[in-house]
Amino acid sequence: MKAVFALVAAVVAAAASGCATQSPPASPTGRSAEAGTPARPIPPTAPAARPAPLARTDATDAEGPLPDVDLSPQLLFQLLAADLAAQRGEVGSAWSTYMAVARQTRDPRVARRATEIAVGARALDEAVQSAQLWRELAPQSRPAAQMLETLWLGAGRLKEVEPVLAERLARARAEGSLPAAYTQLQRSLQRVQDRAGTWQMIQRLSAPDLGVAAARLARAQFAAGAEDFAASAAEAHEAMRLAPDDEEAVVAAARATHRLPDRKQEALDMLERFLQRQPMALEARYAYARLLLSDGRAGEARAQLERALAQQPGSPAVLFSLAQLSYQGKQPDEARRYLQRYVDLPRSVPRDNAPALLFIAQIEEEAGRLDAAIDALSKVPRGDEFVPATIRRALLMGKQGKVEAAREVLRDAPVVTQRERVQLLSGESQLLREARRNQDAFDVLDKALERMPDQPDLLYDHAMAAERIDRLPVMEKSLRRLIALRPDHAHAYNALGYTFADRNIRLDEARTLIEKALQLSPDDAHILDSMGWVLFRQKDYPKALEVLRKAYAKRPEVEIAAHLGEVLWAMDRRDEARALWREARGREPENTTLRETLARLNVAL
Repeated sequence: MKAVFALVAAVVAAAASGCATQSPPASPTGRSAEAGTPARPIPPTAPAARPAPLARTDATDAEGPLPDVDLSPQLLFQLLAADLAAQRGEVGSAWSTYMAVARQTRDPRVARRATEIAVGARALDEAVQSAQLWRELAPQSRPAAQMLETLWLGAGRLKEVEPVLAERLARARAEGSLPAAYTQLQRSLQRVQDRAGTWQMIQRLSAPDLGVAAARLARAQFAAGAEDFAASAAEAHEAMRLAPDDEEAVVAAARATHRLPDRKQEALDMLERFLQRQPMALEARYAYARLLLSDGRAGEARAQLERALAQQPGSPAVLFSLAQLSYQGKQPDEARRYLQRYVDLPRSVPRDNAPALLFIAQIEEEAGRLDAAIDALSKVPRGDEFVPATIRRALLMGKQGKVEAAREVLRDAPVVTQRERVQLLSGESQLLREARRNQDAFDVLDKALERMPDQPDLLYDHAMAAERIDRLPVMEKSLRRLIALRPDHAHAYNALGYTFADRNIRLDEARTLIEKALQLSPDDAHILDSMGWVLFRQKDYPKALEVLRKAYAKRPEVEIAAHLGEVLWAMDRRDEARALWREARGREPENTTLRETLARLNVAL
């Protein structure tokens, strides 16, 4: 059998070095792409008369039957070109080439690789296209079906995904595994943004299973997501009726009931009665404590958590909750002790130490103990929080004046994906910017863009760095490129429009850009602030005031207060402006935007 199996060999080899195949920690749907299929290397020699057949000789693999294709020089060239493009961060080129090869060879693994490339770049439309091709070429492949389902859900395409979910539930009914299927369904659907549509869909999907507690629990969750709290409580109560001794059902019923304005005590009584029957039910006691706390009954909540801790001294959830409760009660040292107990639990206790270490670092930083905060951050393990923790650690070192040592921390961090490397480069730029080394910050990003010219996050940061050193043409070029790559990137339009408005140039164009940003993200306070500012520049003071008040109501930040105050000042409402600025300065005395505004207007507060 001559298969295209070895077409992915170079890609898999690159994956081992962390260059080509990436397992992104946060895809558009929050799920990582599948790892590449292992392959044998292309034989080093081949008969002179024709290209060597590909290494696999069997007719099928995990993806199903494979096509009969020779590894021609042209195919090999296309593969190598795609691999090099991926290494350079030229995701669009890499994806297009893999898709062309997949369509030509009909090999599902190449379509799979194209999907992984798109997912790694968070290019959702392209990921859906390649996943559909993957599923078409490997209709029996479970990973292909799961990936396409995940991407459809991430895109909110409920109409397409509903038949797939119905098929999954039908299979579970036949196998007698409905509870597990509904648990998985809840996980799959929790990131979908269309809450009302999801609730309607789950009602249709679960109609045959109303006598199953797990189905009722799923319905309760999605009713709550759609803010149909009465329906959520009714569904959860049905689950509890079907399984009165099931802790999950009782907890869900109590939480759903507690959301209803006049039934909070009923929810608490429900849990109290259950705990009288099952005093060792830790999750129920934990839920009881959280509901008490939400009602402002902190003392009773602490008593329940302490009792839970006495029952299970090694419970990470209870230790973390007690730390939160202590911190909210302005007892940071006590919070830190609980967190240290959490971190010191035996390795055999399942938990993620990262949240506790980040919490410890926050407490230490707020207390001014930067060395202790840095130490905590240095212990954050590999995982989703590793790179943010490393960046925060470097920034704190920068505050101590250890800028070059902090840069070494960022450069030496053991990361494998392009996304992580980009985050660290952005962190290094921020470190230099906070050290007032704006030119160096720009140079870091400028050099990175030489290697990854179409990386969206780098393009945005590069543009902002260019603006800080007054290289407006460079800023505009990067933002225009970003807009071409990501026409839905609201903040690219906003950044360019705001820059024009702030410099009082090209105001009509600035307004058009910001209007486009608002179409994409209508409730974003920063974009509203930009719109208010361009309206101010155009001397439409009443409209500017209206928009800026809306922005400030959403996010009462000092920069927005500076703009709002300047509009009031221009409208001769100077007492209001002074009062607003005075309040803002009390929160951030050193804020640069506010200080420049007051100096320019010659205002003394």
